[in-house]
Amino acid sequence: MTESIDIRPEDWNRMQRQIGWLRAGLIVALLLLMALTIRVFHQRSDKIIRTQGIVIVDAQGHDRILIGAPVPASTDRTRKDDASDGIIFLGKTGADRLALGQTPTVHIDGKTYKRRGDDNNYGMTLYDTKGSERGGMAFMGTGRVGLALDRATPPYEAIGLMVDDQENFAGMYINYGDPKAQDSAIEFGTDANSAHVQLKGKDGLPRAKLDLDGTNKPAWQFDDAESAAKAAQDQKH
Repeated sequence: MTESIDIRPEDWNRMQRQIGWLRAGLIVALLLLMALTIRVFHQRSDKIIRTQGIVIVDAQGHDRILIGAPVPASTDRTRKDDASDGIIFLGKTGADRLALGQTPTVHIDGKTYKRRGDDNNYGMTLYDTKGSERGGMAFMGTGRVGLALDRATPPYEAIGLMVDDQENFAGMYINYGDPKAQDSAIEFGTDANSAHVQLKGKDGLPRAKLDLDGTNKPAWQFDDAESAAKAAQDQKH
């Protein structure tokens, strides 16, 4: 049997008022919390982080991205001779895979080579799984912007695109895969007034070429090795 409980009207009204005040207080508290969150977020978004370097690690705690001016030293990084300004992405083995910013010196098979315009070249450099340079794009301090793709073996540099401010030259070259070759295999380009296309033998002498100087009609010239050598000798004299 359920017993009835008598509640006086004044008690009921007082309880309703208390619930109303609690509801109003909860709403005010939520609004204050939202305002505080927005203020903190706004303050943080306006902050400037000043630091010399940042190291981002993977789930296993290995260094994978180095950011700095210069990039921080890392025990996980295979290469120890570079401290360029920028961002270095490391592979799982610690080899450099991508560099953005100041271009590091050339690194191939564990050896370092001086690059034209060192310390004032900025761009992007690509590396293979062993950390050897395989290409990139950069603006050099000498006034040349270029893009190159490299082979894994000598003579390494395979294809190049460039614009040279000093010589007012823009063009492309494709190199032989034979390190004994004395010049590029295919070259074409232009300056302010002329354009040319050349196919060369491994001796560096042109076998077929097309030159246009802006006044004469373009014409192909074909030479065998003997004729090309004679033409080159005549030019020297």
